[in-house]
Formats: sequence, C-alpha cells, structure tokens
Amino acid sequence: MRIIAGKYRSRKLSTLPGLKTRPTLDHVKEAIFSSLGNYLTDLVTLDVFGGSGALSLESLSRGAKQAYIIEQAYDALKVIKQNAESLGVKEELVLLPGDYRQVLPRIKEQKFDVVFLDPPFRMKVIDAIISFLIENDMVSEDGFIVAEYPKEDIVNKTYPGWKVKLCRHYASSEVLILQKGE
Repeated sequence: MRIIAGKYRSRKLSTLPGLKTRPTLDHVKEAIFSSLGNYLTDLVTLDVFGGSGALSLESLSRGAKQAYIIEQAYDALKVIKQNAESLGVKEELVLLPGDYRQVLPRIKEQKFDVVFLDPPFRMKVIDAIISFLIENDMVSEDGFIVAEYPKEDIVNKTYPGWKVKLCRHYASSEVLILQKGE
C-alpha cells in the first residue's frame, strides 16, 4: 500500500499482516479524493476506523492540517504510529485509542471537515454513526462524510441538510460521499 498523491506521493505504508484490516484500494482512494477536490488544504479529518491510517495519511499528504484517528486494535495502533513516523507527520496526527462508541462521545464538541467511515465489513454501523455525527453537529459547513461498506448493505443516503456527492459501486464495496449543505 502507498500514498497516491501529494507531498508524500509514492511513499509505502505498512499494513497489518493477514486479513485483520481491509485497506482501501488505490483506485477507490483516488475516486474518493477526486470527489473531495483532490487537495484538502488546511482541513481537519477524522477516520473512525483507522486500520493502517492510510486514509488519514493520504489526507495529510494532500494538505490536511490535522488528522484524528480512532482505532481500538493495539496492533493497528502500532502500524499507524510506524507509518506516521516514517512520513514525519506525528505532530499532525491525533490518535484516539479505543472503541468508536466510547471515543465519539468524548470528541463530539470537535468539528471535522472530512469524516471517513470504513468499518470492518461485518459491522453494520454506517447509518448509526452518520446519525450520531449529524445529531451532534460534528461536521463543518460544506464538510463531508465518506463511507465505504459492502455493496449488498442497505445504507441510508437521505439526510436533511445533506446531499449525495458520490455513490459508486466497486467489486465488493460501495462508496458514499455525503456533503453538508443543500
């Protein structure tokens, strides 16, 4: 796995061995970031299921000023720290160890410009997390929620005050990008 664009372009990232995480494929990442405007200058991102940290690190490479990552697995946290260290972005990264159900309420006063939701495919939590983010006004005006989930899952795409920026099917997944604002 690698960073695909920005100042850390082509830099390799470590991942967890085996099938413990499911990294977002390069062509899916490219579609996501192209839809977000490619470069995220001075934005603050939140990745609710960090894995290797690839989406947050890609965001920092493309100009985000700060990236928050929630991750509960100790091994994944080690990989995220290793990747951040190799890129020299430890200062821009805020690691939030723990289960998202405990961490999100602790940071609900924070506003994010982009929120990434890419949970393990067995979890059916996209709708609940999007509802929590919206109810607690955690996404800035014109901000985005980016969700990747199994294409057979039924996910709500209609939220008052939000529009669908992108909904695209891939081999085994679907990517939904919601943008705040009418």
